[in-house]
Amino acid sequence: MLTSSERTALGLIVLAATVWADVYMHNPRGSNDRNCERNVNRNNGNRLFDSQNNNNGGYACPRGVGAEDFQAEDGTATFYDANSNTFTQNKRMYYYSGSILPIEWTNQHGCGGNSKLSCEMVLQYACEDTLDPKVDNFWPWVHNKAEPGTTYYGKQHFRDVTSTPSNIAAPRDGVPIDSDDAATDTINDDEASAIPNTPATRRYGMHESYDQYRLCQFTQRNKGLYTADQQINRNDQRGTRQNPNGNRRGLECPEERDYYPWWHPSPWIDIAVLSDSAGDTPCHEGDTDCSKRCAYYMANTMNWNKKGYCDVAHNATGTTVQTKLNNRMWNNRQWYNNKPACQNAGFTWYEVSHADNLIFDVNSTFVCAHTQFSRVNQLGNARNDLVVSQSQFQSRGIVKNAVNEGVNANRFLWTIPSIPVAKNPTAYGDMTNYYKSCTLRMRYNISSADFQQWPEDAVDDGSERMVDWRNNSRSQTDTRTPLRQDPYVFISPGDNPARGSMFVKLKVNTNQYGRTFQDRSYVFSIKPLPTAAVPANNAADTPAVDGAAMAAALRNGGKIYNVNVRGKRGNIVQTFPSVEYDFVPNALALGLNDMVHFQWTGSDYNPRRGCNDATGGPPDLNTYSTDANANQNPRADRSNVVLTYHMGNNVPKDYLGYSITANMSYAQKYSSSMEAVLENAPCASATDSSTVKQACYDSLMRLAYLNQQSDQGSLTLRANKKCLTTDQLNAILNQDVADFHPLNCAKLNAKPYSYFDGGVMIMKKKGWFPYFSSRNNNFSNRQQIGVICVGEDCKVQNGTDVLQDVNPQTNGATKTAAVTEVSTCYNTAGGQNGANSNGVTSCLPKVFTNSTAHILVAETLSTQEGDNDNKGDGNAKGCAKLTYGVGSNSVESNVALAVGLLFVGLFCSWAAYYLYNRYQARQEGVSKFRYETAWQKAAAPDKSRPASATFSEANPGIKMARSIKRADAASASKAIAAAGAAGAVVGAAGSAGSSAKSDGPVSPATSPTPLLRGQSSPTRQPSPMRISSKAVPASRPASGAKVNKRYEMI
Repeated sequence: MLTSSERTALGLIVLAATVWADVYMHNPRGSNDRNCERNVNRNNGNRLFDSQNNNNGGYACPRGVGAEDFQAEDGTATFYDANSNTFTQNKRMYYYSGSILPIEWTNQHGCGGNSKLSCEMVLQYACEDTLDPKVDNFWPWVHNKAEPGTTYYGKQHFRDVTSTPSNIAAPRDGVPIDSDDAATDTINDDEASAIPNTPATRRYGMHESYDQYRLCQFTQRNKGLYTADQQINRNDQRGTRQNPNGNRRGLECPEERDYYPWWHPSPWIDIAVLSDSAGDTPCHEGDTDCSKRCAYYMANTMNWNKKGYCDVAHNATGTTVQTKLNNRMWNNRQWYNNKPACQNAGFTWYEVSHADNLIFDVNSTFVCAHTQFSRVNQLGNARNDLVVSQSQFQSRGIVKNAVNEGVNANRFLWTIPSIPVAKNPTAYGDMTNYYKSCTLRMRYNISSADFQQWPEDAVDDGSERMVDWRNNSRSQTDTRTPLRQDPYVFISPGDNPARGSMFVKLKVNTNQYGRTFQDRSYVFSIKPLPTAAVPANNAADTPAVDGAAMAAALRNGGKIYNVNVRGKRGNIVQTFPSVEYDFVPNALALGLNDMVHFQWTGSDYNPRRGCNDATGGPPDLNTYSTDANANQNPRADRSNVVLTYHMGNNVPKDYLGYSITANMSYAQKYSSSMEAVLENAPCASATDSSTVKQACYDSLMRLAYLNQQSDQGSLTLRANKKCLTTDQLNAILNQDVADFHPLNCAKLNAKPYSYFDGGVMIMKKKGWFPYFSSRNNNFSNRQQIGVICVGEDCKVQNGTDVLQDVNPQTNGATKTAAVTEVSTCYNTAGGQNGANSNGVTSCLPKVFTNSTAHILVAETLSTQEGDNDNKGDGNAKGCAKLTYGVGSNSVESNVALAVGLLFVGLFCSWAAYYLYNRYQARQEGVSKFRYETAWQKAAAPDKSRPASATFSEANPGIKMARSIKRADAASASKAIAAAGAAGAVVGAAGSAGSSAKSDGPVSPATSPTPLLRGQSSPTRQPSPMRISSKAVPASRPASGAKVNKRYEMI
């Protein structure tokens, strides 16, 4: 047990972050614990980490549909040419060291000095070197990776080295085993599942490793923490105020998740803490003018500050990890978590920092800075009047000149770190290889002002003491905690003594008042800057790279800015709380020698979206060359970059310089096109060499058409079939089939993967260069438009603080846009082929006539679209109609209707069977007594039983209403016995376990219901019979004679 002093020592280094709201990362692509599910809602919120976010949030896995042979965990796509030779392409996002990446997110309850709360954003990353380390004696010893001689000494514990190539273990997203698999199961808590040596284990995602979780499971939790009035049900680090049962989410340690900075070693490397308690100037290591909060973070980041753990002596002769594993405190899940207890027990206390092993680039190290202001109860944009900080030390104060914020979501400009240098390369391993797999983590911490939640060295002098273990309640009536669960608060003694006091009840969950939300990215790579010139490669589908030109631009003051695409398929409601498509950043103010790396990814696992909610294919499932499945809404994300003259234009600039019907040779057309494109392009000036101009033209054409005509991977999958021509597309009668056809390159459908690398473009010309996505931009529905401004005139507009060009409608300055050619018009005005409320098309005749036959007389109504916004996996059919009741077009409604009808059918069948058997039972009972005459006379109610011994034995509990002649007793008793044997109408009251022994008559009001044939009722009395007095013959008639006699149940 911890002593009081030990509790206090631990409690004072705690940042007890409290959080009320969701956070969603939009760039890089945040998973929110998703993987490859096609649903609007995620499948499993326990998959990788504890996000605490809404199930609708997050983006689907960045991959095409298929198993690992289609896209492996490391992003490799493998193809086989006609000669069965293999070639590969990369489909994983990567960022060059030193480039600037906008991390973009939305948070629900505000930040940045909003007086309603206090806010902290904690940004971290981790790569394979810390998540699955090779180095020994840095982390605590664990089973199988400890002293020399253990299985994984000097090796990575979880990377699968038995396969060729080897399979990465951590971080990994998880790969489906087939096209129908979502790969969203939580990894098992065992060593075998952590090693990805089978397709079944490669399905699991894993960030924190099994070793790190084992340490969490067996190390005593910090009992110096404030837990309010929560009952913590675990002794180890899994139990926290937010997670009192220690529920498992992936292999994340709950205590490490809930508190920052943590007091034990963590695999995460700090990028930034953004706090509204930071100063106006970003704070870096060694700065002396930091706010007290930032100084606290600088003194506690593990990047260079040591964190401690208890272990056996690593260098002592004869010591093994078994000494720890056999210890009672370890097996009781109370392994020592502080130095005094560890040393008093005879073990060794170690302290380590990341800087003990790694040499970090000073330009990409940890920073503490101010957050942007955002309001509460929204997932929208932040105020743009604050400088967005970045981790590059020398770039303080110039960020706004480079990446203009305008009106955008929260952003932090992360300078991608140079790959750290290992101090002991042999022991640590290949850092370049480790940094091929990294992930980004974001935590959103919001504190209320109801009690002090910060240690003394993180707040201003004179502040109240931080709550800790001394404020924890021990029972429901214990008032030590400053805030209790759902309390009553009295506000008045009442109107008068007779009416009583006035009080209100608060909605307070002390579990959630210490709550942390987070999101994480999918796995990406960090690459060193290229050093050589590499031409474009169609087999690998890679752009040309001029390492020498990039190095020269950097020497001349240039920087590399990553331009990506955020968002997913669907309208603004369908994607929420994610977002629709846009470029990130969508406005760049650059100088000559600055560079832009165009690159993006998406997913083919989105919910189905079509109509005006999304456009383009390819279909799901994709045949690559036929229109199979093209009549259903696809799931695929695709984007491109096409230059336009103004941001207000929704048509490309002239890319040809000639009429499409011009009688020109291919060489003449090519020359004209290059001249037209380069006339207003940022990557080549008039004085540049032909080599630079050619590279610029090639880059712009690659961005516009995604290399669909030459991508060898695409050509292999579609058996070298060409893109469809305008005539072929116009011949398709169904608009959806035309738009979703996999060979419709105009819609980018021939690109079989959502990932695309547009390459690095060096700014060579001053001016304004707006661009848009021809596929996704749909004026009045959604816009995907960006702008690059190069030079001294790149200033924000007064009154808007937005970097944008001048709308030509304002000043009349305009240029002729590209020449367009008419495509097939699909008439939707009538609503016969689907909903038309979300954009109606009424087609002109192909040949003009003066006819007025089209003029309508009757009133008409639009056909409403059946949007599937918040459940299922979208609408399969394009422009599905909105219907109600049995006509509902949703999958869920149709399934429910089918199940309902099935039950109705089963009930009707059962009812028919029941009634048929009931009728048969009556008929059988009647037929057995039809010719009996013994029932003509029965004993009076007060007389004794009939003389028939047979009847008396068979029916001991029945008194007859009338006497029966002895002559007929035998035949009557035979009939009754036969009826009882058949289970028809009568039975013995005392038979089959019944305890009824009454000798009196059975009242009709209490008589039990007759049974079906074949049934028995051991506890029910039989119903008495009465005999109709109508024309009962005195003796049995001859066979075939008519008898007017009936027996009735009473």
